[in-house]
Amino acid sequence: MEIIWTKKARLTYFCVLDYLKENWTKKELIQFSNKTEIILKALTKNPYMFVASGKHKNIRKAIIDKNNSLFYQVDKKNLRIYLLTFFDNRQNPKKLKFD
Repeated sequence: MEIIWTKKARLTYFCVLDYLKENWTKKELIQFSNKTEIILKALTKNPYMFVASGKHKNIRKAIIDKNNSLFYQVDKKNLRIYLLTFFDNRQNPKKLKFD
């Protein structure tokens, strides 16, 4: 399956990288990047490996680490996985928006 990065996914991914760069060490930045890559490779082989989101059954949540999750959607018809957003798990879940 092909992975498609939405504009919001790119923006939120780079926001996490910027945060890690400013507040943590290079080690944490590399770990986050590597964990994300591992998850993306796994998704191409098994896009349904992560649980469906509570409210939105067509959106799935991959936990990258204890602080960050990736939300994505699978398009079976076109064989695509749309990365929707990266989300800091420490935030209020009401802040989570997919549009």
